[in-house]
Amino acid sequence: MDEMRGENPFDEPTRKLRSSDPETVARKAGAAWEASGEGGLFHLPVLGRAFFISWPEVSVEAPGALDSFSLKLLSLLYLVQTDGTPPTGTWVAYRELPGGRFYEPVVKRSVEDPLARAYGSEIAGFAPACEALFGEPLSMGDSAYSFALFPNVLLAFILWRADEEFGARCQVLFDAGDRRHFSAFDLRMGAQDISTRLIRAGGG
Repeated sequence: MDEMRGENPFDEPTRKLRSSDPETVARKAGAAWEASGEGGLFHLPVLGRAFFISWPEVSVEAPGALDSFSLKLLSLLYLVQTDGTPPTGTWVAYRELPGGRFYEPVVKRSVEDPLARAYGSEIAGFAPACEALFGEPLSMGDSAYSFALFPNVLLAFILWRADEEFGARCQVLFDAGDRRHFSAFDLRMGAQDISTRLIRAGGG
């Protein structure tokens, strides 16, 4: 999302959310809406846990394990941007997303390569790290897991272990429908947040 210089990145999605119908937002986002007086609370699933977003005085309450700038910002962006399209079940590379080619080197450098270094020679630790974030196993590579970043937004991380011929390798994939909810930049931010958490879980 392009921001005016000096503007808090939360300001624009906050304005949009305040001017939206909360029941419509919740239905599209796959969130629960709890009305209370003149306002209410969104219960938004994020990586298997719940974020609580108040409305119309917008604030984001995240569980301690997921309390990060990027996930709080993405939760607001998701609420105001999602069109309700469910996951398609088709995985695409980052470069296949609109605008993805521009950021592809950044994704490799900041998301994929660090995960390959962290788990390429210790692949047994990858599964428990993924499962701690409610990842679901996939039959790809030497080990792979998908993550529901938000109800309509799925990402997958595939790991290939190092061997005598090739170094370890990791690739992040995105559901083809993710583009209906986020820009390539937003999805890079989400992928990096997950990658960082997986590396920390492995002691990296």
